[in-house]
Amino acid sequence: MDTKSWKVSAFMTAPRYEAVWARNMIDAALTENNIPIKISGGVFYGQCMQNMLEKAIEGGIELAVTIDSDSIFTAADLARLVQVAIQNDEMDAVAAMQSRRGKAGPLFTKGGESRVYFEGRPLQVSTAHFGLTAIKLDKLKDIPKPWFHSIPNEDGSWLHDAVDDDIYFWRQWKDAGRTVYVDNGCSIGHLEEMVAIIDDNGKHQFMYPNDWLKTVKNISGEYEKPKLEAVK
Repeated sequence: MDTKSWKVSAFMTAPRYEAVWARNMIDAALTENNIPIKISGGVFYGQCMQNMLEKAIEGGIELAVTIDSDSIFTAADLARLVQVAIQNDEMDAVAAMQSRRGKAGPLFTKGGESRVYFEGRPLQVSTAHFGLTAIKLDKLKDIPKPWFHSIPNEDGSWLHDAVDDDIYFWRQWKDAGRTVYVDNGCSIGHLEEMVAIIDDNGKHQFMYPNDWLKTVKNISGEYEKPKLEAVK
């Protein structure tokens, strides 16, 4: 991919321990596309991302590609996303199509709605994600800070209706008149944990961890003790 006309860099926050397979995929895709990556190991996602993006703007980076450590994508996915962003002036940010973890549905909203659309071209949305997203930094630099901020709900709780760092970013982005699109032609993976079990009928089953927990907890939330019978 030719990015010589644009200064492109990738940015990712990294946990202390990562899935090696996912990281190998990410590194391979970046290397093949000649895109360098900056990584922050801090515990506060929003602070880390803002610090890196501020320095990127100061350093003359024009297109930032944000990456989550649990995103699964190929060099071709990355090349397509960058090309779509560069070739479309009306697209201030372009995110890959990515599934939620633990339940069905995409990681974007469109007018409060969240479902998969297939229109043959990138779809303009209200909020997206940072799993694999190209952001034009000349559109970011003048947006009031903080760019990332968590807000509790009306009760001061972090449960229902609380606003996370990423959603806050996209709301600020929209309020500043910026656009964000999701490219359904660039559908990437989202690394999941699964629990494999042999059920009572001897069949092999795969379950999300939360679904598995529901099968081993009783109504009070306590774990049920296994019923042990003598093996004859």
